[in-house]
Amino acid sequence: MVWGILFGFPVLFSFGEPPPSSVYLRTMLPLFFSVALFYLNYFILIDRLLFRNQFALFILINIALVALCLWGQEWIEDLLREHSRGGGGGGGHRRGFLFFKSYALFRTALSFLLTVMLSVMVRGLQRWRRMETERKAMETEQLKSTLSHLQYQIQPHFFFNSLNNIYSLVDSSPEKAKESIHGLSKLMRYLLYDAKVEHVALSNEITFLKNYIQLMRLRLTDKVNVQDDLPEQPPNVEIAPLLFIPLVENAFKHGVSASQPSTIIIKMRIENKQLLLEVENTNFPKTDTDKGGSGIGLENLKRRLELLYPNQYEFTQEVINGIFRSNLKIVIG
Repeated sequence: MVWGILFGFPVLFSFGEPPPSSVYLRTMLPLFFSVALFYLNYFILIDRLLFRNQFALFILINIALVALCLWGQEWIEDLLREHSRGGGGGGGHRRGFLFFKSYALFRTALSFLLTVMLSVMVRGLQRWRRMETERKAMETEQLKSTLSHLQYQIQPHFFFNSLNNIYSLVDSSPEKAKESIHGLSKLMRYLLYDAKVEHVALSNEITFLKNYIQLMRLRLTDKVNVQDDLPEQPPNVEIAPLLFIPLVENAFKHGVSASQPSTIIIKMRIENKQLLLEVENTNFPKTDTDKGGSGIGLENLKRRLELLYPNQYEFTQEVINGIFRSNLKIVIG
């Protein structure tokens, strides 16, 4: 389109009188050579020399091409002059003519060099955009791979912890153990099928939490006070799956004692397009000899939050007066 506009300038500004062919050809000669220089660099020289770090050879070849274009332009112009004069010679004011001709050649050479630079800029910009698109595509694939790996880590971790809880009920309360197995099957169905997507409905995640809390209550004694306050009718929004379960699971793992009164409080609320989850539990830290947990759940959660909600979340943990508190805030709007 740009070349078409440039080639059409003489016709557009001729005010209805098309210029003679010889005049038009002489006027457009630098543009013809500019087109040749542009596409010779665009399709061949830039890719084969400049992008392969052969800078010196690229510069030398273009200097030779510019000189060749200047010679070719002068040769064609001389032919056109001879044709227009009918073979007659010229005379007078040779010094002024040479000065004017030298200035015209310098200006033409400069325009040819600018054409080469323009070709480099256009080709370089296209290459940069292509590389940037490929880089973003690779980053997206790497991000998906990392998130999938982190999400799959949750499932065996969650499954083994739940099996440990059921194992403790087999001898003391076989009926509760059967009920726990049934509850675990529903949770695993959600993990294996419903939570394999990038986002799930918030209501599904809340239902999953409620089922998990109900499963955990089966193995607890009357000394453990479990309170949960989860939205009954959450807004119709989507969220990354399995973000809340590590905090709730951690509360049941570290907040229950076999001999002392224990408390677990789980609250969730949605305010101003922000989801707030608060989990509190009596703090009974595991000893070095306790192999019940490796801490993979919380580390996994922090990594997923960084990848999924950069600059859109707040996550804090603290121990105050023997109470361990976890607070998670996520922007969901």
